[in-house]
Amino acid sequence: MKKHIYSILMLAMAAFTFTGCEDVPMPYDEPSIPPVEVIDPAGNGTEADPYNVAAALKYIEDGGSESTEVYVKGTVVSVVSGSFDPSYGSLKYYISDNGTTNNQFYVFNGYAGPNRTKFSGEDALQPGDVVVICGKLVNYNGTKEFTTGNYVVSINGNGGTGGEVTPPAEGTYINETFSSSFGSFTVKNIKGTPWVLDSYGYAKATGYDNASKATTPSSSYLVSKAVNMSASKEATVSFDYILRYVTTSAGEAIEGISNKVLVTDNYTGDPATTTWKDITGTLKEVRDWNSWTKFTAAVPADIIGKSNVVFALYYECAASSGTWEVKNFTVKEGKDDSGSTGGGDDNTGDVTATNGDFETWVDGMPNKWKTASTAGNATLSQSTDAHGGKYSVKVGGTTSANKRIGYQETELKAGTYTMTFYAKAATATGASVRPGFVPVTDGKVGSYVYGDYTNNISNGEWVLVTHTFEITADGTYCLVIMNSKNPGADVLIDDFTLTMGSNVIIK
Repeated sequence: MKKHIYSILMLAMAAFTFTGCEDVPMPYDEPSIPPVEVIDPAGNGTEADPYNVAAALKYIEDGGSESTEVYVKGTVVSVVSGSFDPSYGSLKYYISDNGTTNNQFYVFNGYAGPNRTKFSGEDALQPGDVVVICGKLVNYNGTKEFTTGNYVVSINGNGGTGGEVTPPAEGTYINETFSSSFGSFTVKNIKGTPWVLDSYGYAKATGYDNASKATTPSSSYLVSKAVNMSASKEATVSFDYILRYVTTSAGEAIEGISNKVLVTDNYTGDPATTTWKDITGTLKEVRDWNSWTKFTAAVPADIIGKSNVVFALYYECAASSGTWEVKNFTVKEGKDDSGSTGGGDDNTGDVTATNGDFETWVDGMPNKWKTASTAGNATLSQSTDAHGGKYSVKVGGTTSANKRIGYQETELKAGTYTMTFYAKAATATGASVRPGFVPVTDGKVGSYVYGDYTNNISNGEWVLVTHTFEITADGTYCLVIMNSKNPGADVLIDDFTLTMGSNVIIK
């Protein structure tokens, strides 16, 4: 367990016996905390929408009632080594709403949540874990505190009504080389072989052991500290990487291998239960150990402006494993001007967009239109014959079998959906298309559910196709467009949308 990152000045505290969310032992000594840099408050103090630290501080400054129980959410900064006493259930750790020593408060004795009873020792909490604690805010002899049952959380600082937040010095939120340590990143291993530091100076993920020539099925996250991007206007993620052995010699993806770049503003402390946004795009595989590729991706617009942003690198393997080496991971304020997107060369568009307009291309493929399952089995290529914008996608056809373009596996709720897109034959032979969807369970497709055919599509005009359908159960689905084997020629698709009532899901 890492020791806390600055020395604690101890002072004597009176024992409190407030009634709170937990029944835990009395506190002993309470340290003083350096003044915090107050940020604009958020949350309303409920379990569904807890305060951040600054909001709790402001609540006290504004004379908040000591009899009102509120919830406060924060990110663990460090755990005090040796402080866990199982006989008393005591646990000491810092919490911060932005993952730094600013805006931090100190939990003393007891457990924290969301499920506070799950922690059984100091090693159960790690820096970067997000917790929610419940209790009453008090102002005891001028010292701002937060009490839960019989333990105290100190929230020391200057108070006030909030202040302006500016991006960090030099506009850098994260800068880790992985040359000798993971730095502010933490390995969160789910199973098998975890992320490791290679002796050559980079982070490495693989389930393959060269000595035994065997693969261990593995799943592991490399998770960043939480960073405060509340003042950000736009920002870029970048790193250098080598990726090998993730496709066959024919260029087909090997089943069970996954490498992803992820981001969230709601990290639960458990990456497996966190809802992540995938900003990977398409990673480029190379054939040697010297050709480093530059990855860059814009931080999604709905993440910009959030105060608890966490990034992660995730790898997974099954019977076979690739190898992913990563170094020089940065998150910086501003737009990347290298011209590289999602790890590929000659790419266009915004990899965070849903890409229903087919304006984003990565390594020659329309971003988001690659399925991990067999739902999408057609050969896809870029066309400048577009219904809107610059590009459409050409879906290859054959007279021997129906071919499908499929949108990446997507979590959809039960309900009524409407799919629309424009189609145009790529040749004088004409074309026929049929929209539909298929459930995907554990990477395997179920039964395809199709709408009507749209036949006799010519190469002279774009045809609007509309399909309304029902999904009867929440689950993972692929949306597909079949290019019929009759006539079996190539077809162009553009301006795809998926809506559920007034909610636009893909556009």
